[in-house]
Amino acid sequence: MPAAVRAIREGLILGANVTVPHKEAVLQLVDTWDGPTAEIGAANTLSRLPDGRLLASNTDAVGFEYATRDVGLEGARVLVLGAGGAARAVITVLFARGARVAISNRTADRARALARSIAHPSGRAPRVVDWAARGELADVDVIVNATSLGLRAEDPLEGAALRRELVVIDLIPTAVPTSLVKRARASGATVVDGLPMLLQQAISSFRIWTGRDAPADVMRAALFASVS
Repeated sequence: MPAAVRAIREGLILGANVTVPHKEAVLQLVDTWDGPTAEIGAANTLSRLPDGRLLASNTDAVGFEYATRDVGLEGARVLVLGAGGAARAVITVLFARGARVAISNRTADRARALARSIAHPSGRAPRVVDWAARGELADVDVIVNATSLGLRAEDPLEGAALRRELVVIDLIPTAVPTSLVKRARASGATVVDGLPMLLQQAISSFRIWTGRDAPADVMRAALFASVS
């Protein structure tokens, strides 16, 4: 990762996207952060400013906001799976939209650290759910998979029954639906897969790197043609 960051600093490339597990660590390799990145505490987009400084930005939040624009989150009980950079961005959006958040992560200490470090408007910390109990979904309205589970056909809720009343949001952007997405659709649940978020992230990154509006319609058509 440091070599790629140097290439941006030297002007060899316009910028880059950063993915798991580097979204938090990369903040130590840049010169400045934009406002959303400072609030979230993680970055997924790097660019070079005209004065040569490196800027860290976060398009995860705007991507998640776009992907869930039709999902009612006010007052919703949301279980976020994961405690990395993507989860941080998701939780800031959920807080802004009035959701009640719980966090579950394979490493419990990371979940507790995230709950302590991310600011809720009311001052309340998110509830932490033990990973072994994450499939007990009776008191959950929305599930967000912000882990890497699904990239290799894993199911982060393997064995859990998915009710049709649930909203299941899987951030994994794969051409073939993930195991979680397939099960959720089969159960009749409302499903948001990772492609809308990926599209909006790409649109935002293009604007950061070039200073121009992205050809959104062209990008949307190309993305969905590639998975049809």
